[in-house]
This record gives sequence, C-alpha cells and structure tokens, in this order.
Amino acid sequence: MTTSASPPGQAPSRETLCPYCLEPIGFDERQLFVRDDRQQYAALDLSTQNSPLRRADTLRSAYQRCRNTDGVPQHYIPAPYLTHGDPLTVAMVGDSATGKTHLLTQMIAEIIDGGLERYGITWQSVNPQDHRVFIEEHVTRLRSGRMLEHTPPESFASFVAALLLSGPDGSTRPVAFFDLSGEDLRRTDAMLRFMLGVDALVFVVDPLRAVPLPHLDPLRGELGLASGGDPAFQTVLDRLPRSGPYHGVAAAVVINKSDLLRFEPPVDRWLAEPPPARLSATKLRDESRDAYAFLRHHCGPAWVQPFDGVLRCTLHFASATGSHGHKDSFPHGTRPRRVLEPLVSVLSMCGVLGDAGGDGPGAVGM
Repeated sequence: MTTSASPPGQAPSRETLCPYCLEPIGFDERQLFVRDDRQQYAALDLSTQNSPLRRADTLRSAYQRCRNTDGVPQHYIPAPYLTHGDPLTVAMVGDSATGKTHLLTQMIAEIIDGGLERYGITWQSVNPQDHRVFIEEHVTRLRSGRMLEHTPPESFASFVAALLLSGPDGSTRPVAFFDLSGEDLRRTDAMLRFMLGVDALVFVVDPLRAVPLPHLDPLRGELGLASGGDPAFQTVLDRLPRSGPYHGVAAAVVINKSDLLRFEPPVDRWLAEPPPARLSATKLRDESRDAYAFLRHHCGPAWVQPFDGVLRCTLHFASATGSHGHKDSFPHGTRPRRVLEPLVSVLSMCGVLGDAGGDGPGAVGM
C-alpha cells in the first residue's frame, strides 16, 4: 500500500483502503463530487478544466464517492486523501469523559501552530472547508475556554480531521484522525470492524477512573464516577488482528488530565519538561518507563494492557486543558501540556518522521 507522491491534480496508479469501509479504492475522476452551500454533494466534471493550477485547486475541495455500500451508508472521501502518499489512520480510544476529544483537538492545534516543524514536518489541510469547520467548532471553541461536547453516538466511523503531512524529503502523506466513543465500540460491530484497518491507536487514560488516590475522590463523587478499568481498551485489543504474541499496530497510552496528578512523582517532573529540540527515542523510553510504573503501581495490570499487548507502544503524561472544567467552561482558560508527544511517537513508528539513526524515529517504541 506504499506509493510515491503524485504531482498536484494527477492521480497515482494505486489503490488504498477506504478509511471508512476498508474496501479497496483508487482515485477515479468519474466519481468526483463537491459540496454546495446546503452541504449536498453535486457531481464534478473536470473535463473542461485545462489549467493544471485550476484543476489542482478544484481537487483540493473535491470528494470521491466510494462505490461500496454493502452494509454501510453512502460515503465520500476527500480527493487529496487519494492523490498523495500512503494514508495513515490514527484512532483515539477511550470511554466518554476521558478527555480524548479535547486531547485530539489540542494535538491538531499544536500542529497548526507549527509544532511539528522542529521535526522537519509541514502541514496542509486535506479539505479546506472541513478544516475550517473543525477549527471553528473545536480549536477556537476550546481555546476560548469553552468545553467541547462528548463524542456523539455513531454506528459508522468517520474521521473528524485530516491533514497532509510533508517531510523534508518532499513526500506527503494524508493523516486521518478518528475520535471513537468506547460505548459505540462495545455496542456496534461495524465500529469494531473499522479497527481492523487502523494504523495507530492512542489509548486515553482518565485518572479519575484509573487512579485510586484519595485526593481525587471528591471530584469523582461530584461527577458520579467510580475507579476501575476502561472496557474500551479490552474491547479494542480483543478485536485487533494479531500476528504472533503481539498486535502489529503502533500505539501510545496517554495519562490525560495529568494536571490532576501534578504533585505526584514522576508526573510533576514530566509535566514540567519542555518540548524537545529533536526527537529522542531514549527520552520517550524514559517517559514510558515512568508512566508504566505509575500505572502499574496505582492502577493495576488492566491499564497497561495496550503496552503489554502491542509490539511498538509508548506511554505518556499529558494534560489537554491544564485544569478541570466547571460546568461548560474552563474559567481560567486552557493550558495544554505535552499533548503533541504521543502523536509524535506514533508518527515516528509509522515512518512519517523518517529514520534518523539509533536514537531517532526508527527506534521509537522498540
């Protein structure tokens, strides 16, 4: 499923998996559509466009209809997803209220702010219209101190954001981000089947559910939560294809809301750690060691199952908002900490950052 990047507006001669239904799909000019002002899909005819620049610009906003409708609703894929390099799918996994939507939003916000440039990676939206909506409804809302809605119930997985990431060698890969409700994964077999085609998983741990420290009890009681395992983790791990003793996907386990644990060692040290000047597999290994020990000591084996069962996996401390929200807002604003490191880790494992030697991307998660 590998391919080289194609010139703008020109289709590569290969097929990939549809990110929604997992059926093979290749770029097909006869199946192109655009969305009108009413968000309805209208057929697009490129035969009259002779200017390469205009054609490429039109394709930036075009969608291709997938031919497969066997047991799935009709769906459309942004055309740039099919006209660049090998796509990468990243899925956030966790039950409701774990903060995974806030975490994903802050990850993408940091990419937009140039957070991957230190690794030689630049970005562009896969579809300008969809990207603008995501910025307005997620990034701007969260940065203004307003809480985001929980992941709505779905029976069909669709990505919430997608970016084109370009490396220093000029290669470009589409990266699609999925925000999956743990409840939907347990309820809907079609959602679980989608996991068979995912390239990378980000398992989100909520300390309020995982860490039985006494100082968290008042907040647990206020929210009506009980400490215990996250059933979404086991549901996903049980369905993933396995070759030998380990699952072959790339994975990161994120202890989100680490601001609630900011006075606990070693959380305090890692939250104060500045962004690295370069990627270091050794540094990621050190954080994984400390996070694993913290979870194993306080929470038991259930919360480290992804690390024990996935061949390449890292563990991280992060805080998407820097404080706990009150009602529908964050009164003091949001102060994200270390939200990009888990994504950098899985991008490294999936080859997006290249391989810079023994302590570089190729050694991450090993």
